[in-house]
Amino acid sequence: MIKITAFISLAILLQTYCASANIVAPAVSKHVDVGGVKLYIVCYGEGTPSIVVNSGFGGAGSQGGWEEVIRHMSPSNQVCLYDRANLGKSEPFSGHYDVGVMARQLGILLKKAQVQTPHILVGHSYGSYPIKLFNHAFPERVSAILLVDPTQYGMFNNAIAKWAPDQDTYSASFTQRMQDELSGWHNPDQNSEKVDLKASAQLIKDSKDFGDTPYVLLWSKNGVWRGGDAPDDWHPKAWQRMKTMYAEAIDKMHSLSSDKKIVFANTPQHNIFQYEPESVVKELRYLLDKLNQAPEKN
Repeated sequence: MIKITAFISLAILLQTYCASANIVAPAVSKHVDVGGVKLYIVCYGEGTPSIVVNSGFGGAGSQGGWEEVIRHMSPSNQVCLYDRANLGKSEPFSGHYDVGVMARQLGILLKKAQVQTPHILVGHSYGSYPIKLFNHAFPERVSAILLVDPTQYGMFNNAIAKWAPDQDTYSASFTQRMQDELSGWHNPDQNSEKVDLKASAQLIKDSKDFGDTPYVLLWSKNGVWRGGDAPDDWHPKAWQRMKTMYAEAIDKMHSLSSDKKIVFANTPQHNIFQYEPESVVKELRYLLDKLNQAPEKN
């Protein structure tokens, strides 16, 4: 009886602390077997559409940073974050691993964890990559997309395509930089997520765009690079190739959906969700209002 009373008291104290500190307690926090690997997922609140957050490269949902967004959105919508394989609280994955595998694993994870459909997919930075493949594989489960200062599609491919050793003459330091980048391109063990960048780039290229799905692209204040003249430590031709490919990639990012909104945050920080969470909340509510006003599809 004493143990039961102590447990109840502890639970009450925890609830009181969470309320006073504006901390939202998770409704779901567990590992799920998605076929050969267990991924960690944590969800807050309930209500559809659910909001599913995809972290940036090498980042894990369990590392936090989205607390203010969760606090504002979880009273009306389920908000879920997860760790991709090889990151955070999730297990390492053995075998071929690319963004297509990521998307399939996420599809299984959300279904097994009973995350409510449809989903608003939120991607920060590189989190834009698994979203494009998830939308390609499961478009019926996606109601809207919010990309937060995203990595432009094609970045990894373009980073390699800027090199043209058969046309250019590089200094020793520039040659070393090229070799280092090519190593990461060809060898998944050279990056933090152990992901096949080359295969992923092709999958991104071949996957469908967002069609007429409501889509918000939230850039940081300086989120779109303006280029300029090549710095002294850059090869001018490689710099120009990179500028051209980047501009084309940004144009593509801005035309992924026929129902789009492009907006810039006030903060120049990449992690907008931490430095200016109100902008993320504002765009999520914009998407929810748009979905609520849309006529039902037969």
